[in-house]
Amino acid sequence: MDKSKNGEVKLANGSTADHSRATFHNVRSDKRNGLARVFEAKESSINRLLLGDHTFQAVYDVCAVHIVLFAAFKVLRDSLAAGRLTVELPLLYLAMGDFNLKGIVAFVLTELLLLSLAVCVYPGFMAWKTIRTKFPTLPVDIGFLLVYVLGLVAALATVLWAVFTVPICPALSFIVGVEQVRLSMKTYSFVRETAKKILTPWNKDDTTGPAVYYAGQMEPQVGTIAHYLYFLFAPTLLYRDRYPRNNGPINWKNVIAYAAQCMGILWTSGVLYQEMLVPLSFRHSTVVMSILNSFAVGFFILVLFNIGILHSWMNMHAELLRFADRQFYTDWWTANSYAVFYRKWNAIVHDWIHAYIFTDIKTLLGARGLGNIVPAFLSIAASSIIHEYLLAIGLGFCMPYLSMFFGGAGVVLYLFNPCFLMKRVSNVFILVATGMGMGIITFGYLLEFMSRHYCPPEPLNSNFFFSSHFFHCYQMHN
Repeated sequence: MDKSKNGEVKLANGSTADHSRATFHNVRSDKRNGLARVFEAKESSINRLLLGDHTFQAVYDVCAVHIVLFAAFKVLRDSLAAGRLTVELPLLYLAMGDFNLKGIVAFVLTELLLLSLAVCVYPGFMAWKTIRTKFPTLPVDIGFLLVYVLGLVAALATVLWAVFTVPICPALSFIVGVEQVRLSMKTYSFVRETAKKILTPWNKDDTTGPAVYYAGQMEPQVGTIAHYLYFLFAPTLLYRDRYPRNNGPINWKNVIAYAAQCMGILWTSGVLYQEMLVPLSFRHSTVVMSILNSFAVGFFILVLFNIGILHSWMNMHAELLRFADRQFYTDWWTANSYAVFYRKWNAIVHDWIHAYIFTDIKTLLGARGLGNIVPAFLSIAASSIIHEYLLAIGLGFCMPYLSMFFGGAGVVLYLFNPCFLMKRVSNVFILVATGMGMGIITFGYLLEFMSRHYCPPEPLNSNFFFSSHFFHCYQMHN
């Protein structure tokens, strides 16, 4: 990525985009907002390393080749054992489930309904803007707020119906859960950012306030429906009237490459889980061996998730939409504290939580919030709840392993800042602890998922969703 003399940024695909600052600006003069995210044309961290460091590029290519060989050897071994071309991935088959017509129709209808509810937010907002000028504002504001909340409840009810009543397979269940949360967070950002224009009008020539801290990415007037529709599909959760865009055409070669990376990492993850984490049986020795394996491969799972979702998937959509700000994560592998790691790991979600949870709680509590401590803890708790909800929707049960590790142990490590150690030592500590935590969490969910499919209780009781079934399976085999 090179910066030209006229202020444009040259991206990896050869196109250019207007360059603007992309930081959180602390605006002391405006207590209503305080912090605002401004987008800029910037490549992802891995792409910057690939373009500027030939050693990193060589290491990246070697790792990619070994991933392909790892998956190919799995196919070869299973085919030799079966005497025909095949691959044994029962975990992946369980996740995909039975793609019956009823489930597919329910999935498509759910996706369309979720998108329709999100699209209806814009005309609803414009109706609120018009009606509140002709009638008492308080009843109108409360009425439209209730309608918006009912829309969120309708989206939740739709997902619960599709997942638990139809039902649809775990993979599709997880997709509709992610889509519901994604669209809910996007519509909330649109309402929050755009309502400020109506409740506290401002002018683009102002020397303080939104005219300054949005750096020209928001207009005093409500954005058009085209702006809103672009935002619904853009790889960000924060609404702006305009974003930095690539000036060149879509690079379809990059789109295909990113899509291939996503598919390859999905396949590799399935093979890795099956070979290293899923026990061959529920006997004591095999379960213990899988636990030990989870500690060993946890960091590899972390890297696969980062490259597959936050890098390849997000960059593919950014390329399709010519979205120039591709800083979906930063160099989390250099973090020497959990506060830094949480901030760098997933910039998309962190930006939303920082803007609408952390900042709001800090403003509300003031000095009672003990600085950043209480807002940070509540932000971590909110993030844990969202992640637990998505996992419960996808897996079909609620086991708060993630909350216990990252919402429990993670909070303790958030307080314990190992920076008093050597920087390199503290960085290794964070990476090892996070990798081991990711491994044991993944193993816990996989073990529970497999237990419920291979030895389900008869009949299913009301506590099946919230109680662990692994111990029932374990007792049956030992």
